[in-house]
Amino acid sequence: MFLGVLVPVRSTCLRYHQRVGVLYLAALILGLGTVMVQLLMGGQGDADAGGEASSDVDQDVDTDHADADSGFLPIFLSLRFWIFGLLAFGMVGSLLHFLGLASALVTLVMASIMGMGSGMLASWIFRLLNRQHVSSGAGENDAVGHVGKVLIRVPTQGHGKVRIQLKGQTLDLLATTDEVELLEGEQVLVEEMRDGRARVAKAPPDFLSRDE
Repeated sequence: MFLGVLVPVRSTCLRYHQRVGVLYLAALILGLGTVMVQLLMGGQGDADAGGEASSDVDQDVDTDHADADSGFLPIFLSLRFWIFGLLAFGMVGSLLHFLGLASALVTLVMASIMGMGSGMLASWIFRLLNRQHVSSGAGENDAVGHVGKVLIRVPTQGHGKVRIQLKGQTLDLLATTDEVELLEGEQVLVEEMRDGRARVAKAPPDFLSRDE
């Protein structure tokens, strides 16, 4: 009877051991693969972890606004957090698991801690670098009086996003308007910067001709 109970338990433990190993490997492959793709593409196509200067500026502006409203929530919504978190989780978990350096529970705890820590550290470092880049380049207050294009529609009682070219940089800003809804692709004039957000209006014809 004892052997009859022991065999199913051992079989269950073996299946768990195999599955958790696959989980660590999958996280490692996904994280490392994403990093490699970004390096090869030069950061293009990555809305959060852009490698070019314009992407860095855009992300910093959006994230800083979100920080003021939501605390640490933007960190966990950051693509960088998940990429580097998965990479560290998979790497630590795979090493401890397949080399038999720790028990299953200790391996899971250590991999989770390293994943969370690495993700938060990476997200914080990139955001810090972005702030330094913005402070040495185009500032938000310089955006007043410039013409931009609506990326995400700007409702009358809500927020959207506009893009402007400023000092050779592409700058994306959260935007509000006191006028009727502004749709994607419309040309707008930045009238004021308030609490980190741009108040915009439909660009007058004279501003459009001047911008051209």
